[in-house]
Amino acid sequence: MRYGTAPAFRRALEDRLKARAGGDGARIARDRKRVVFDRFLARLVDVAPGEWVLKGGFALDLRLEDRARSTKDIDLAWQTGADELLDTLIDVATHDLGDFFTFAVERTQEPPERFGGAYRFRAAANLAGRTFETFVLDVGDAREAVGVEVLTTPDLLGFAGIEPVAVPTIPIAVQVAEKLHAYTRVYEGGRVSSRAKDLVDLALIAQLFALDAGQSVRAIEDVFATRATHQPPRTVPAPPAQWRAPFGQLAQAVGLDHNIEAGHSVVAAMLDPVLNEQIRIGTWSPDAQQWVIAAS
Repeated sequence: MRYGTAPAFRRALEDRLKARAGGDGARIARDRKRVVFDRFLARLVDVAPGEWVLKGGFALDLRLEDRARSTKDIDLAWQTGADELLDTLIDVATHDLGDFFTFAVERTQEPPERFGGAYRFRAAANLAGRTFETFVLDVGDAREAVGVEVLTTPDLLGFAGIEPVAVPTIPIAVQVAEKLHAYTRVYEGGRVSSRAKDLVDLALIAQLFALDAGQSVRAIEDVFATRATHQPPRTVPAPPAQWRAPFGQLAQAVGLDHNIEAGHSVVAAMLDPVLNEQIRIGTWSPDAQQWVIAAS
């Protein structure tokens, strides 16, 4: 840490974030979340290694950077027993990394939005005696054999001598499978999903990332079998009509075509051949927008 006091560090940090944002208030808000997510995850890495994997919106943020949707929460899959979860999170919150941040975590009664989420917490990050940011922490059991990829947080604190954090994260194929499950799930009373953001995320992935067909098949089979709410579709269904406006707003914010039919078409091109078993081996090419099978 290159600053001798918490107030000096806070002033320097806020000045850096303002300069980085260039007058964009939404960018400042997003980067403030990124900073506290970085610091909280650094504590998790120290206190509870091997017990959790990052999922959800911030996992995509680490992959997509400024193309990702902004997110207000941390979503974890907890890989060991949950009996001592709160005690562990308190240990995480009080762990001192010499970065002047302190955290407070409390359990809420609100059900997590994510399917399979078991516990929701509200967390506050404090710096120099004042709240810097608050966020939601959703923790669920790691019921699927998700595997792990290690991604690195953005370098927002290097000016203070604080290195980015290597974060265990679910593989991209599993994230696609979870998004597909949420997109196609029907809720009580026949209510369809209202999460237009899942279609946006899938469209972003289709345009930016290569996917392995075999890994995608296994991930979809595993996620749908474990959650046991419905069978995988044979094709990606068309989105509900009421998604048109929210999809357009979210899509434009991340540089996608605002047209929902275009978004659905991109996602269907990626997933339909996997779902209807036309493709079992090969690689999704985001540049060519098709599956490619290497010549033997």
